[in-house]
Amino acid sequence: MKLYNTLTRSLEPLAPLDPQGRAVTMYVCGPTVYDVPHIGHARSAYIFDVLRRYLQSRGYQVRFVRNVTDVDDKIIDRAKQEHPGQDLNAACRAVAEKYLASYHDAMDRLGLARPTEEPRATAHVVPAVTDFISKLLIHGAAYEAKGDVYFAVRKCEGYGALSNRTLDELQAGARVEPGEQKQDPLDFALWKAAKPGEPSWPSPWGPGRPGWHIECTVMSTQYLGDAFDIHGGGVDLVFPHHENEVAQARGVGKPFARTWIHNGLLTVKGEKMSKSLGNFLTLEQVVAEYPHPDYLKLFFLKTHYRSPIDYAPVKMEEARKNWQEFSRFFQHYDQQKLQAGRGGSKPETGTQAARAFQEAMDDDLNTPKALAVLFELVNLGHRALEAGDATERACAMGVAEALIHCGATLGLFLQGMTEEHSDVVEHIAAMIGERDRMRKAKQFSQADAIRTQLRQEGVLLTDTSHGTLWRRIDPS
Repeated sequence: MKLYNTLTRSLEPLAPLDPQGRAVTMYVCGPTVYDVPHIGHARSAYIFDVLRRYLQSRGYQVRFVRNVTDVDDKIIDRAKQEHPGQDLNAACRAVAEKYLASYHDAMDRLGLARPTEEPRATAHVVPAVTDFISKLLIHGAAYEAKGDVYFAVRKCEGYGALSNRTLDELQAGARVEPGEQKQDPLDFALWKAAKPGEPSWPSPWGPGRPGWHIECTVMSTQYLGDAFDIHGGGVDLVFPHHENEVAQARGVGKPFARTWIHNGLLTVKGEKMSKSLGNFLTLEQVVAEYPHPDYLKLFFLKTHYRSPIDYAPVKMEEARKNWQEFSRFFQHYDQQKLQAGRGGSKPETGTQAARAFQEAMDDDLNTPKALAVLFELVNLGHRALEAGDATERACAMGVAEALIHCGATLGLFLQGMTEEHSDVVEHIAAMIGERDRMRKAKQFSQADAIRTQLRQEGVLLTDTSHGTLWRRIDPS
């Protein structure tokens, strides 16, 4: 498996730091929780969900950490808007909780798995962040200035390597904002002195709060160690956020992330999303119009993750039609299987497809090529079902098994194969969750009863290594 490393600007074989080579550590920059998630957030989250799923399908144990920025200027501004006159500390906590819940709800609706750990910035200020900044000061990589602490960029050898920029290029766009105490326009804040009423924490330099960049360096190394395999995020984070993360880690002698993976940006009708342009699309708006999460996933998968992608209704309608072809196959296949019995499978159909699928995914997650394998499979499946004899039914079974396996790796076909109202989806998901709990408790008769109940409701469950899949069948 090869992945494109932004740091080296080349494809590199995946070589986990784990001595046995079976565990992969991955950190991804998560949301700043001051507003509802938009479709750009969904693309990034989905890409790293696919990476995680694929690594797991290849036998790796993945420890996936995604942070939450729950203290920030934008959160403070939103707290003032939504809770005027209230204590700002409490208001900021309320805003962060509200929009983190919104983010979780949206990603759950898409069927994206939660990270292994999801640390919050506010839970790591004291002592983790303050201790890290103290080490930077001791190493001479930072300096204090009237209650603020800044990172000294020119003391960091190799600064700019990740974003492929020189200090001279960076100097041209750098400036000192009013109120800043920087010694050099390139320097950036590690610690910001407290402002009246704003959230703050104690520190050796006086009360204040951390800068944005330091929280990710601290939390990634705290949870994954001084060196870890993969660091991910949107390409808009390469500079300054990720460049500064690297600098902070190296400022105290930590090797930090080995491979940097960045997804391309999402635009709407050729322009960057902006509320002022009227093209800002929340995930809730998109899902309301295109209710099955696989529509959005198919739209994302057709473009390589490193490339920019433009959202347009015509592309979503194309994704809807693609999904309907999968749905039609599964419905037809289930009906024939129930009428004729399972019979013998035709494993070579699935084996050939799985090989082609893996070759595509091993090539830097080439999802357009991997998706083409699924399209070829479903066309083969349609032809097999139309032929109708025993041999072709066996071929159709091989197609169905391959679609379920490869699809689950892409997070597809996990939430049924019909357009369902949200409350129906929630009911089925709750039943599956209860069944999972019964199975873990070894209460197998109760678990079987839930499967039977869902079958009577026209819902067929399939247990896979990726979890339990469901789709609609004729309950008769």
